[in-house]
Amino acid sequence: MLKLIKALYLAERMALVEWHRPITGDEFWSLENGPVMSRIYDLLREKVSGPEMEAWRTVFNPRKLDAISLKSEFHEKPLSRREKDALHRGYSMVKDLTVGQVIDLVHKLPEWENPGKSSRLIDPRTILYHENLGESAVKEIEQEIAALHSAKASMQAG
Repeated sequence: MLKLIKALYLAERMALVEWHRPITGDEFWSLENGPVMSRIYDLLREKVSGPEMEAWRTVFNPRKLDAISLKSEFHEKPLSRREKDALHRGYSMVKDLTVGQVIDLVHKLPEWENPGKSSRLIDPRTILYHENLGESAVKEIEQEIAALHSAKASMQAG
């Protein structure tokens, strides 16, 4: 489970840095074992109910202890080619590592701050600044992401 949440985080981070837009739009949080995406983390821990959890269960088998697996009939059609590529790249970064090595890897990310037994929100701006994008580029990216969120909310409401 830890490898999955970190691979997903790394893929989401890559998307933000490379394309200037995330795959899921989930919030980033620093936890003791490294950064996570909050909604995905809650889904993994089965702390969500309703349509989101139902959609999650169409892709993933129920969690068994700390293991989670894809359903064999999983379809990648809703994902773009570059989203699939980012997810594969995120997974390839962690697949051959031990859990301890994965934690060491994500602890080296500049946006991660050790919150101890608590948690701390990671502002996406922090990631973008650490990737040497200037203030004007960061503001433009934020505006694009806000427009995407607004469009998505309008589509869901209508």
